[in-house]
Amino acid sequence: MKAAWAITMSLIVILVLIWVWKILNWLWFKPKRLEKLLREEGFQGNPYKLFVGDSKEFLQMRNEALSKPMNLSDDIVPRVSSYIHHSVNTHGKKSFIWFGSTPRVTILEPEQIKDVLNKMSDFPKPKSNPLVKLLATGLIDHEGEKWSKHRRLINPAFNLEKLKTMLPLFLESCNDLVSKWEGMLSSDGSCEIDAWPFLQNLASDVIARSAFGSSFEEGRRIFQLQREQAKLALQLALKIQIPGWRFLPTKSHRRMKEIDRHIKASLKDMIYRREKALKAGEASNNDLLGILLESNQKEIQEHGNGDNKNVGMSLEDVIQECKLFYFAGQETTSVLLVWTMVLLSRYPNWQQRAREEVFQIFGNEKPGFDGLNRLKIVTMILNEVLRLYPPALELARVVKRDMKLGNITLPAGVDVFLPTVLVHHDNEFWGEDANQFNPERFSEGVLKATNGKKSFIWLGPTPRVTILDPEQIKDVLNKMYDFPKPDSTNPLVKLLATGLIDHEGEKWSKHRRLINPAFNLEKLKTMLPLFFESCNDLVNKWEGMLSSDGSCEIDAWPFLQNLASDVIARSAFGSSFEEGRRIFQLQREQAKLALQLILKIQIPGWRMEKCIFCRFLPTKSHRRMKEIDRDIKASLKDMIYKRERALKAGEASNNDLLGILLESNQKEIQEHGNGDNKNVGMSLEDVIQECKLFYFAGQETTSVLLVWTMVLLSRYPNWQQRAREEVLQVFGNEKPNFDGLNRLKIVTMILNEVLRLYPPVLGLTRFVKKDMKLGNITLPAGVQVLLPTALVHHESEFWGEDAKQFNPERFSEGVLKATNGRVSFFPFGWGPRICIGQNFSLLEAKMALSMILQHFSFELSPAYAHAPAMLITLHPQYGAHIILHKVKM
Repeated sequence: MKAAWAITMSLIVILVLIWVWKILNWLWFKPKRLEKLLREEGFQGNPYKLFVGDSKEFLQMRNEALSKPMNLSDDIVPRVSSYIHHSVNTHGKKSFIWFGSTPRVTILEPEQIKDVLNKMSDFPKPKSNPLVKLLATGLIDHEGEKWSKHRRLINPAFNLEKLKTMLPLFLESCNDLVSKWEGMLSSDGSCEIDAWPFLQNLASDVIARSAFGSSFEEGRRIFQLQREQAKLALQLALKIQIPGWRFLPTKSHRRMKEIDRHIKASLKDMIYRREKALKAGEASNNDLLGILLESNQKEIQEHGNGDNKNVGMSLEDVIQECKLFYFAGQETTSVLLVWTMVLLSRYPNWQQRAREEVFQIFGNEKPGFDGLNRLKIVTMILNEVLRLYPPALELARVVKRDMKLGNITLPAGVDVFLPTVLVHHDNEFWGEDANQFNPERFSEGVLKATNGKKSFIWLGPTPRVTILDPEQIKDVLNKMYDFPKPDSTNPLVKLLATGLIDHEGEKWSKHRRLINPAFNLEKLKTMLPLFFESCNDLVNKWEGMLSSDGSCEIDAWPFLQNLASDVIARSAFGSSFEEGRRIFQLQREQAKLALQLILKIQIPGWRMEKCIFCRFLPTKSHRRMKEIDRDIKASLKDMIYKRERALKAGEASNNDLLGILLESNQKEIQEHGNGDNKNVGMSLEDVIQECKLFYFAGQETTSVLLVWTMVLLSRYPNWQQRAREEVLQVFGNEKPNFDGLNRLKIVTMILNEVLRLYPPVLGLTRFVKKDMKLGNITLPAGVQVLLPTALVHHESEFWGEDAKQFNPERFSEGVLKATNGRVSFFPFGWGPRICIGQNFSLLEAKMALSMILQHFSFELSPAYAHAPAMLITLHPQYGAHIILHKVKM
């Protein structure tokens, strides 16, 4: 009994000591360690004060600044961001403040700000108080895959066509405001008002109508509750955060939770009514909630099943996005409008210039969509108001692991503070009049106003040498036996695709020889009807989506992925292409899992031996990858056995890749093989791997080429028009044929320029097995060689001063002339190992682009976010949102 008591007491003491250590580490040791690291990087700030940090001084200075009005000036920084302003003035631009026990580094350098905001996964948003989250969470608060999914589902609600349909709602609310103000005028035609509550109500009315349509009266009630919630959240955010305080049932905490229950109940009721209407086949309203539910239902129908909770949004997700529509939509617009009215009251010359422009475009008629987009002076004014009075004064991000930012290193555990208002008022970036209202600075747009080779890196324990010299690149790619591919791929990643792309030596030579017949010119000609059939399906789908005015907005990326997969399924498996489609769906899932695995392996500090061990662990993703591999192999085996039986029975082979490969393989075995020679021909496993590679490489390369071509031709309509004119000149309205596709000079120039700027794969790697001489350098055995395709394709030394610009004219006399005979253009590789499917991919791309140009013109949607991302190949991370218009013949 005593022994048990002693053990219990020992455990309690150990737990208490651990708890005490964690508290001490949180309150003292960790902050002091971070302070030391920041000072070593040249940052200055106050010494850390136990628990509160700079919070006391922060609140004191803020209260003092807000206790009295300021002089009529646009130099608002000392008032609205008093403590940060004081910190920068005292400690310099490389400064930090203490946010409780967390140091918050102030970043004022535009390039570093750009880095922080671009690297979303490296600099996530800090977690906020759960009670503050009652105000609004949703898209603004999510990270990673959940953010991507929500962004994709919400995008349709904000595309150009949908915004056009909401314009009457905007007009109705604005008209109500104008009528109210006219009703308040005295007999002399004037009156004095406090514009702020009117503009708040205007913005809330607009968001209520556009978010909930016919339910906007109920929406108004929710908004009143949201406004009260915002005040309570602000009071909470300004208090020093005592751990556990949020669990106490204080008056304000109870009220916040009560408001949240009321808002959720109202929103749930609205959402249920809309979902019932959607399921009953009733048309969705053209409001944000209706569009969101429609987009969500479509996602679930296309990709979901009963067990997959990761597809689409849950009811709670939809509620949070509705709350965010309210809060963000009303706050941003009302703040922008009120400061615009204040500034135009102070600068009547700009008010007059804006009025003259509005009357010139609209007269006394109601404003129209096209006219609003032509308002240059009004746009300049709004940009200058947003510069001087940004709706949010700053942005905060978290450093989760040690991060390099320009020439500084930020230790894990600090926060990064991006003071929008300080940057917007900085003389260094905006000139001596930075604190003055001058819309003229935006007269040529935002970009103009903001003025907008030998190296090596380490990949784990292996140095990787970067080669940028075209002659040395040529040497590496020509000497395939001296510079083989590195054999470092995780075996689980190899489940995705191996085959020809992965082989070396004699096995590579044999496979290349057996596969070559499938890609010769005559065989490609026979596949052209299959290309046409898939492209025609795409055109018909898009035509069916056009509205009555002959236009629609789409995300072209999934359509082009499906087009490329359909083409490869038909041309690889012919009459079995429906079964091929199913295999492709599994391959796409395998690709996502493989990418996740690759990214895990590349986490700095994750030891390679640890990775080798980890691949044997039966994790959920590992089990799923092996399950997918078994399913794909079983399906392919069945198809292959059927074809082999037909071949042995003397039946003609289908003119598809699988049939040609099996015929070529059978011929090889008959001519050179015997029962004991396993080195002749391909085994069943070899054929399966090549089929998987057909899928993966064939679909990825072409879909990526087509999506970036559509994006670039949307941005450069003159080249789109030149390409269309050429296509119509060669084919008219007839279906494209093989000879005509080979005569398309402008289309070929465009495709080459797209491949130069957006190569499907950003780089090639090779391994140095023995000491090798490469030009004037010697590479020791054991290093890897990196040939950075994208860097070479963008190098001004090889391509001129416009290397980073889209200019297909450079290929007007062919690739050889454009590169001056150098290996500075290798999107499909180069030398003996150049991609065997290059002609297949280019022919498919020409067919697809020709048919799209015959039927549609296209432009980028305002919803398009330019974010090339390396996900196996160079994908558009957030899709390719494009507006299609039917071409009138």
